[in-house]
This record gives sequence, structure tokens and C-alpha cells, in this order.
Amino acid sequence: MIQLFHEKKETVRSLLNKLVEIGNNVTWRINNSYSNGIDQTILEIQIFENKLQTGRIAFQLEDGHVINYRYKEMEKRIPVQIVDMLLDVIGYEMQAA
Repeated sequence: MIQLFHEKKETVRSLLNKLVEIGNNVTWRINNSYSNGIDQTILEIQIFENKLQTGRIAFQLEDGHVINYRYKEMEKRIPVQIVDMLLDVIGYEMQAA
């Protein structure tokens, strides 16, 4: 189970780094927003462009389910998985470029 979490976190980091490559002065950070110590860990990704926050994505680490998000003018659609969400964000930025 721990290996699965590690792989999911690495996939998320890889996609965020891809966003940095294609974006305009994009940075990001991940915060552990909540953990009950047993089976639920909520992580929050904050995305910045030119030091201004442009997005926030909260998701459950164990299953990748996105709980809530906002990213620029993207239309919300829930439920969604974190990998799909980050791919949508990358696609949004590629269209804007």
C-alpha cells in the first residue's frame, strides 16, 4: 500500500513539473492538509504563476479523488481523479500558449 502512495505522489509531481515546463513562470507546492493517521490523507496542491496563486487542488492521496479545485477559468467538473485533473490543467495551459 505504501508503494502505491509513493507511485501516485511521483506521478503527481511529474505532471506538476510538466506544467512548470510549459507554463509561464509557474511554481507549485503540496501541503498535507489533513490525515487521520489510518486511511485518509488529504493533500492540497497550490499552483502559482508569477508568484500569484492561480490554482488550488485538494485530493485524497489514497484513491486520487479530487475533493475540490479551482484553476484560473477552468469549468468545474466533479468527480474527477487527480491525474485527470492535472492533465486537464496541462491541456488548458497548452491551449492558452
